[in-house]
Amino acid sequence: MITSRIKSFVIIIIILIITTLLLPIQTLFHKLNTQASYTLPMFYHRIFIKLLGIKITIKGEIDDKPGLIISNHGSWVDIFLISSISKTVFVAKNDVSKWPIISFLAKLQKTIFIDRNNPKKMIKTVKDIEKRILKNEKIVIFAEGTSSDGNKILPFKSSIFLICDLMKEKNINIQPISIAYTKYNGLAIDRTSRPLIAWYGNMNLLSHLYKMIQSGSFDIEITFHNKIDLSEKKSRKEISSECEEKIRNGFLQSLKRGI
Repeated sequence: MITSRIKSFVIIIIILIITTLLLPIQTLFHKLNTQASYTLPMFYHRIFIKLLGIKITIKGEIDDKPGLIISNHGSWVDIFLISSISKTVFVAKNDVSKWPIISFLAKLQKTIFIDRNNPKKMIKTVKDIEKRILKNEKIVIFAEGTSSDGNKILPFKSSIFLICDLMKEKNINIQPISIAYTKYNGLAIDRTSRPLIAWYGNMNLLSHLYKMIQSGSFDIEITFHNKIDLSEKKSRKEISSECEEKIRNGFLQSLKRGI
């Protein structure tokens, strides 16, 4: 128990040191709007994932072209996972823009904040996403609208797929991905242990991070599905349903492989 606490303390210190060293560099890159502002978070998140004892298995092929990544969402860890694999920008709920420290870090990674309850702001945000894609950015959207408990996929919010209506003639790339937490300390993860990595509801972020570091290792499988074909002029609801089906099926297959 004491050894576990010492290990957790050391890891937290290392995270704080690395964050402190890289923060001013990323701030400069962000102000200069250089390509390095996309690369440095990727490097940082890879270190973070390794320190947390997370092993990632990737299924399928990553499409590195500008466009949308549509993903399920079970934890703050998902952001680190995706960002460690590809140079991405995230869409986050508007509440995150008001969180101390977290909002600053999110802005440094060019996060787009969205208010799903305000139709006018929603349309403005969707147009912002369109501009960012046309500037060669890859945007990640968690289509459930919130994080789940990691045991299931929540129904998708089709409103964010307004972007597909805006960019029908531009043949936007849309790639669904599934994230599944499959193993804990080498064994198949179950409902009782999944909250050690899943973050949802009113869980405290810092205490969750500490417990996660103390817990041990995790295996996570990420499946990159085939891109959605927009040549058939599908509606945003049809695209939302297709993404949800692909992601849910991929998620369930990952869980089965983890048994």
